[in-house]
Amino acid sequence: MKIDIYKSTKNGDKYLSVAKGTKIEDLELPDSMDPDLLTLSPFKTRLEIDPQKTHAALDPIDIIKQIEKNGYAVHGAKIVINIGGK
Repeated sequence: MKIDIYKSTKNGDKYLSVAKGTKIEDLELPDSMDPDLLTLSPFKTRLEIDPQKTHAALDPIDIIKQIEKNGYAVHGAKIVINIGGK
């Protein structure tokens, strides 16, 4: 699945992803939506995710399930790099 990822402008640890080409302004978001995710900026477009492959910063299975169910996925992204540790 190809997705477009948007990053919260209020909290850089929060992301909203949609199927490639989805207009986020047309999404019907629940009233309970995290307010941090109501102001977004484009982060990455046309990212290919595959549930059979691991991704360094994302859980592709969870994102695909959320998009199929809701039309969007709410998630974080985290990469940890340890340098010179014993």
